[in-house]
Amino acid sequence: MHLQPHVKLGGSHSTFSGQPRCLQPLRRCTQTDRSTPLLVQASKVCDLTGKTANNGYNVTFSHKRNRRKQYANLQTRKLYWTEGQRWVHLKVSTKAIRTVEMKGLQRVAKDNGVDLTKFPYTDMRPARREWLAAREEIKPPMNKDWLGKSRRMKNPEKLAASKKQPLEARYLSGRVVLLRKEAPSP
Repeated sequence: MHLQPHVKLGGSHSTFSGQPRCLQPLRRCTQTDRSTPLLVQASKVCDLTGKTANNGYNVTFSHKRNRRKQYANLQTRKLYWTEGQRWVHLKVSTKAIRTVEMKGLQRVAKDNGVDLTKFPYTDMRPARREWLAAREEIKPPMNKDWLGKSRRMKNPEKLAASKKQPLEARYLSGRVVLLRKEAPSP
């Protein structure tokens, strides 16, 4: 099968066909490698136990059964992993939370074949905490018009009489946060 490119430019009269250097003959598409299936992770699954939804029924007064899903009671939690020195961000069922309280996160993950290093986390190693403490002393750049003109106090007398201190940008746990300066004690 030999296909030649055919292009129409603009209106119905301008047609050019043939094979200039810039257009090569069209080739058939080779089949892509489909040996690895596309993995789509379901959203309502416990990260530790793999607990998912059950099929249940709503039974009416006339005994008709309508199918419905009974989802796992999932909570988004940060659980502290002592061996990894980090807070691991997980979607866990309430039963898994109770199991973690009894057995510990490392053992529950090992029993269920879960690799805790694959999940998002907040690092709590001592070196990281020292680095964050050093960053808190450094003042981040703050835009002069961070609050905007609409939220700023306009009356100078009220501003002078106000006990509120202006907002100041600081690093807190690695993020830029707006905090008020402490008022000077009399």
